[in-house]
Amino acid sequence: MKKITLSIILLLSVNFSFSQVAAEYLSGLNSPTKMTLDGTTIYVNGWEDIYTINTSASSPSATLIYSLPADFYAYKTQKLGNNLFILVENWIESTDTFVGMQIVKLDVTNIGAGTQTVISSSDFIASFALVGNTMYYSREIETAPDVYTTNIYSFDATQSSPTSTLEYENIGLNDEAVDDVEVYNNVLYISSGGAERILKFDLSSSTAVPEEYLNTTDLNFNKGIFITSNGYMYITNAHEIEKIDVNNPAASLEFIGSQTTYQDSNNGNLFLANFRDVVLVGNKLYMTLEDQGRILTLIDTTLDTPNFSEETLKIYPNPVTSDLFLVNNTDFNEFELFDTIGKKVNSGSIDSNTINFEHLNAGVYFLNLKGNNKQDTFKIVKQ
Repeated sequence: MKKITLSIILLLSVNFSFSQVAAEYLSGLNSPTKMTLDGTTIYVNGWEDIYTINTSASSPSATLIYSLPADFYAYKTQKLGNNLFILVENWIESTDTFVGMQIVKLDVTNIGAGTQTVISSSDFIASFALVGNTMYYSREIETAPDVYTTNIYSFDATQSSPTSTLEYENIGLNDEAVDDVEVYNNVLYISSGGAERILKFDLSSSTAVPEEYLNTTDLNFNKGIFITSNGYMYITNAHEIEKIDVNNPAASLEFIGSQTTYQDSNNGNLFLANFRDVVLVGNKLYMTLEDQGRILTLIDTTLDTPNFSEETLKIYPNPVTSDLFLVNNTDFNEFELFDTIGKKVNSGSIDSNTINFEHLNAGVYFLNLKGNNKQDTFKIVKQ
């Protein structure tokens, strides 16, 4: 396969605070790599299998929901409604032949019907991410063996046979592959473990160009990233997890924890196995170890009790036309409201657990609640 890589990682100098050691959560999976979060359910893809994990279950288990046909291999998934989009490579192992890439979709309510092909490409597609109903993906245009430029394309994920649009040509990774793409506040964050860089690309500007976001000696084998609704980016940094606040231009990487138990081997040389991806549920991080067939967990102790807002706070109505009500609110006394391009449109104190939306235009907004050293962000639709 084109993108399977192995690397021996050297320990780097980082800032340590509240660090934790990862523990085993599940084992016996077939090469788990990328994860997609849907509420408290994690979709995990190995190269050949797709699993679901209900993280709220008392006894953890992985349910195999789909196995890919022979000579097809999964790279990442994204979920929109009932459709699970799967990025797959068609590679013939017996002849070591790359045939092409596909983005297919699987109706999770009717898995027996199989997948439908949405996009096909003779070029390599390394990763993708949903922004609303629009899918953005990285596509490598090879100009000579192992010499290529990486372009960003998009398509409407609600269409059965969409047409792709070129968004930006040659993002500047200098022949290094994209490993993960995530989005926050209409900005794409593009991670490349080979380049040891993370780029950002503002989708709200017609004149935007990819910018350097992280390119430091602290990045190494950054294969997976995950961004929370309030802007914390978690990064798999070899066998370590670090995070950074993308809302704070002055923020630096913060060490959260690592795994010190499981080892992989390269030509007989043992090294600590590297994480391939990370997601956060409450204050618990979930990480994949591909060659180990394992998912590990660790607690981000810089956060508060997991799911405090989901367990106690109710917000309604959503969609809203006038007043938005906060029920069981014991934590928050201030709010900020942002539109989809990150512009602050309202802020203030929360009076009588009510926030008025009447003066706002119809659309999608992000409500950031603050108080008692806590904060959380909610997606609100104004009708």
